[in-house]
Amino acid sequence: MEKKVFLISGGSSGIGLAIASDLVKEGHRVVSLSRSSEKIDRAMVEMPDLAKDIDFITGDISRKEDAARVVEYLSEKYGVLHGLVNNAGVLTKGTIETISVEDWQFTLDVNLTGPYILTKTLLPLLRNAGGASVVNISSVAGLKPGTSVAYSVSKAGLDMLTRFLAGDLGPYNIRVNSVNPGLVRTHIHMDNKVFENKDAYEEMLAGAQKRYPIGRIGKPEDISNVVRFLLSDAASWITGSIVTADGGVMVENDLIPPK
Repeated sequence: MEKKVFLISGGSSGIGLAIASDLVKEGHRVVSLSRSSEKIDRAMVEMPDLAKDIDFITGDISRKEDAARVVEYLSEKYGVLHGLVNNAGVLTKGTIETISVEDWQFTLDVNLTGPYILTKTLLPLLRNAGGASVVNISSVAGLKPGTSVAYSVSKAGLDMLTRFLAGDLGPYNIRVNSVNPGLVRTHIHMDNKVFENKDAYEEMLAGAQKRYPIGRIGKPEDISNVVRFLLSDAASWITGSIVTADGGVMVENDLIPPK
């Protein structure tokens, strides 16, 4: 892959940081957008050798003003954008009876409206590339209901945004695809206070592992590998795809006798 410019939202932790780090290893220029300066500091501690080469900036993708500021920054520094990874996301727990309207709206603002705003605002820079790729980080929860009504609905909406934009932006040679991970060990559950403590989180991971035919929970690099392919010229004829990277959880069948 020739050396390119990429922007990754939510690129200071978990899957986003893994993608940013891998792209930097390949020699690309990577801008990582994060809502939290604390997460940027954590990334510098967790990956000091790689994080120093990532261009970290702060901003909230659900705010038009912040998106405009990102465009201004990229325009002045690079003048072009070859790839966008809409990875920033939040996880709120609850069914329709237990989740508040405020948490519902916050989840949709970040997980669905944010990618819409960021992609729309960055479109001139993506068109300047003469061939660009947008990858939305969705979830298997958008394909099969999970434990959070807001999260599942936001990710299902993101998949439809992917399909629509693939047709809408194809004439500009901009490809748009989704990657839908299964359960991946990252900071998202603890950062969003889904679990009261680390022990409860580890107990959930251990129990969930039994549902995965591959026999393990995902790692950030499992998703990064797929994203890097979709960003590359090797995927130049792939657009509008919803790619599951889930260890087989979507085909899990408890009627099959255990091995």
